[in-house]
Amino acid sequence: AFVGIRSDGAALLETRPGRGLLGGMLGWPGGDWAASPPDTEPPSDGNWQRAGEARHTFTHFHLLLEVRAARLPQGTIARQGAFVPREAFRPGDLPTVMRKALDVALGAFAAVEGTDDPH
Repeated sequence: AFVGIRSDGAALLETRPGRGLLGGMLGWPGGDWAASPPDTEPPSDGNWQRAGEARHTFTHFHLLLEVRAARLPQGTIARQGAFVPREAFRPGDLPTVMRKALDVALGAFAAVEGTDDPH
């Protein structure tokens, strides 16, 4: 999952495909979930850094989601997903696994910047 927060606080999100796990739900851009994750191209240019892993258990399997995070400059163009303005972004609207990915990214931001405020 790619957790991108722009300098104005906008979050780079996408609506997942209508079919499959979390179908039609809001989430962070990323590739298909697979046993061996492929090298997925980031959804925009930026200094994407590996932030850690988000672990989540569904009823029938465990998921280990690699999280990459970036603070993105104003004017960044998304190749995948779209920027949701700060005032419209509600982390509580995300599925649990996507909130866990956000928590991992915020932890990485805090380690570098000394803050956990996504905006």
